[in-house]
Amino acid sequence: MVLESLTNPLEAGRKPHFMIVLGFIYATVGLILGVWIFPDDPSLTLVFLTTMAGIPLLVNSLKKEEAEELKIKKKTWLVGEHKDILGIFFFLFAGMLLAYTTWYIILPEELTSRVFNQQMQTIKAININVSGRITSPDLLRVIILNNFKVLFFCLLFSLIYGAGAIFILTWNASVLGTAIGNAIKINLSDIWSYFSAVPLGFGRYMLHGIPEIIAYFLAGIAGGIISAGIIRHRTKSKKFKEVLLDSLDLILLASVLIIIASIIEVYVSLQM
Repeated sequence: MVLESLTNPLEAGRKPHFMIVLGFIYATVGLILGVWIFPDDPSLTLVFLTTMAGIPLLVNSLKKEEAEELKIKKKTWLVGEHKDILGIFFFLFAGMLLAYTTWYIILPEELTSRVFNQQMQTIKAININVSGRITSPDLLRVIILNNFKVLFFCLLFSLIYGAGAIFILTWNASVLGTAIGNAIKINLSDIWSYFSAVPLGFGRYMLHGIPEIIAYFLAGIAGGIISAGIIRHRTKSKKFKEVLLDSLDLILLASVLIIIASIIEVYVSLQM
């Protein structure tokens, strides 16, 4: 397919920053086709179409990662061996996030309400849930449980579908892009206000969003590596056990990052 031919796992690993451009293209094409095919409510369609564009690259990248994992004789620090695939996930997500934020700001209000309808409903539900929690400990518990649920689905989707976590990440990029775009729009008054509105919009959500999203990446990588390992090796083999232990390390690190991100969100981000 045309979008799949834009890069391959080897090139993506060498130049992960190019994935920002690719993520922006994937999301933009998905948005345009979604509006064209389902003009009344394209909000979920654009997520599915963007996901479809990213699956071939990520599936092949995870297979390559699992193969290289078995060749490494000397282990480095916890994420050291996975920096290439982590970079692909991170920059791809960043490109999609930038695309959704940009289109939310640029598109006319009437079109925006249709394109990001489900995302807006999700944000409203989250805000109602947050406003209903009076004390920070209660809110922290709710956010931690919700983030761990998302982490579990990233792991499960990647385990079942190979690169299934891309759907969860694309959905989160669309919701986060909608929230950031809305925060920027609220603070816009003239052309000069962009210089304050944009940093404020991104800063409010990315302060806790970066460790949270990285945790989801790690869970997606862990699930994808286990999935590839199951296909390539017998589950009782020594090689598969090595893959499984490495994946468990990634899941443990992801869990720690989720807790840290949740604390930042409750005690810092929500106070901004």
